[in-house]
Amino acid sequence: MTGQYKVNMGLLQSSTLEAENAVADVFIWDSQFETGIAEIDRQHRQLVQLINGLGRILALETEADAFVRSLRAVFDELADYVEYHFGFEEDLMGQFGCGDQKHEFAHRQAHADFIREINEARVEANAHPAEVTGNMLAYLSKWLMTHIIGTDMRMAREMLAMQSGLSEDEARKQAGDFMGSSTEALLYAMNRLYDGLARRTQGLLEAKRSLDREIGARKEIEIQLRKLSRAVEYSPVSIIITDANGEFEYVNPRFTQLSGYTLDELRGKTPRVLKSGNTPQETYDSMWAALSAGQEWHGELHNRKKNGEPYWDYAAISPVFDAAGTIIHYVSIQENMTERKLADEMLHQQKQFSDDIINSLPGIFYMLNPQGQFVRVNPQFLEVTGYTGNELDRMTALDFFEGEDKNLIAQRMQEVFVKGDSWAEAEFVTRSGQKIPYYFTGHRTSINGQAYLVGLGTDITERRALEQKLERQATTDALTGLPNRHHFIEQAEQELIRARRYNKLLSALMLDLDDFKAINDGHGHQVGDSVLCKVGEVCRNRLREVDIIGRMGGEEFAILLPETDVAHALEVAERLRQDIAAAVIPLEHGQVLSISASIGVATLTAADADVDGLLNLADKAMYEAKRGGRNKVCVAPGA
Repeated sequence: MTGQYKVNMGLLQSSTLEAENAVADVFIWDSQFETGIAEIDRQHRQLVQLINGLGRILALETEADAFVRSLRAVFDELADYVEYHFGFEEDLMGQFGCGDQKHEFAHRQAHADFIREINEARVEANAHPAEVTGNMLAYLSKWLMTHIIGTDMRMAREMLAMQSGLSEDEARKQAGDFMGSSTEALLYAMNRLYDGLARRTQGLLEAKRSLDREIGARKEIEIQLRKLSRAVEYSPVSIIITDANGEFEYVNPRFTQLSGYTLDELRGKTPRVLKSGNTPQETYDSMWAALSAGQEWHGELHNRKKNGEPYWDYAAISPVFDAAGTIIHYVSIQENMTERKLADEMLHQQKQFSDDIINSLPGIFYMLNPQGQFVRVNPQFLEVTGYTGNELDRMTALDFFEGEDKNLIAQRMQEVFVKGDSWAEAEFVTRSGQKIPYYFTGHRTSINGQAYLVGLGTDITERRALEQKLERQATTDALTGLPNRHHFIEQAEQELIRARRYNKLLSALMLDLDDFKAINDGHGHQVGDSVLCKVGEVCRNRLREVDIIGRMGGEEFAILLPETDVAHALEVAERLRQDIAAAVIPLEHGQVLSISASIGVATLTAADADVDGLLNLADKAMYEAKRGGRNKVCVAPGA
């Protein structure tokens, strides 16, 4: 089919202008029904014309054959309309790729159901034309109030949002938010039908002078009422109609299904029978203030079913006026929102539980986006860093690190988003400039398809101090502060490797205090400890930074002199001997103690010598110095 489809209104007109003017339109197009897409709105107005034409056939055609011919003409027009309109809509859906699979499938299924309904009615029209016409009016009315106002409008809103530059997900959310209050649109459509019915009834009463015309008008009213009734009966939301005093006049099947009350049980009663006692009085006060002023009211009501079970409704209540402007009815459309309220409450509880856990964590909690910007932190994070939440909004995680630590954290953050997990130890820089050692963890998580990093930072100041203490205990002599035997040997091994690699000289000294046992025995171990500390102090003062010194045990010390030949090593040893001999140890009553040491010197000569061999040579030379009278320096033979 080419070109734009147009309704052939000639097939829908009555034979006389007077008869046509006597029958008001079933539907009057209003901007409330517009989707925002001009071509779709134009096609919807054509459907309204078809419905109004169908109403005229039912009201005006009395001759059976003419009735059937006119009805067939309408079905022909509907078939052409469906082919063009549904094809146009589905092409649009394909072009924009809008709607998730659920909504797109439902939309296309609704089109298929519409076509099936029209085809079945067309077959049935030959046998029961009047009944089929009434049923089609009800069906098309329901279609206008549900599919066009709901599904088509959702699709159009989503397409327009995508045209404006929004992403598919953003467009879908915006369309969903716009369509969230579907009951308002349905209420508006019902009020339009109700108002149209009133105008039509008035027109018939004024126009028809004869009994035939009066009967025709009443039939038309009955058709309208059947049509409206069908639409209300099939409504997926609860519908209540009361008189001006609020007493029940009508409830639809959905209300009975939800509340458990039938209309017979509610006659003479008001909606107070549904009160649970948990809706705030302020809500009722606001509702009646609006209704008494002739305004619509929208709000949440906590009601109770016949069996005592509570439920939540989102109600849209509107007053209905007579021609004089007096309220004669109230129409309430109520959407059951119990599941949504329960889901919201569950979500709130889960969020509260999550907040409680995060806020009670012993460390700092952080949640980052892939750019390193803060999405969430716990109060302790703010307390430790000294920054406010507003200040964090303008910062990234890397702003809390310096130098190599910043590079390390950047690498580990990237690792989290690629591999899923990582960790790091780094200095955390606070607002005051304080640097605190922290252990950081990172784990990748996803929320609504967006990846985030969540993690916990733990202050490891105490652990670092303990590690350093343990390291000192493992490598340092507790009394003198010098490297212990084990650590000295480790350092000596490394220095030996360097000397061999670069063909450098290496000399060693072995130093032993003279008559140390006599000092301990004569003056006590406290004085003996002072002597050892003094020797360590003298060595540190005399030696270079590159020289290595260690306490080997008891009163014995070892010294390694890198890049030093035997002559220079001998000079160093002699100066040490002199410094030690010149040192004095204060005793009680103003007395002092003089000490001396014997020192052996050895130099690395053989390519295959090791640390133990070098120290052994120096040790032998040291004992030679003791045998020579103590307080001497001796060089190992061959050095």
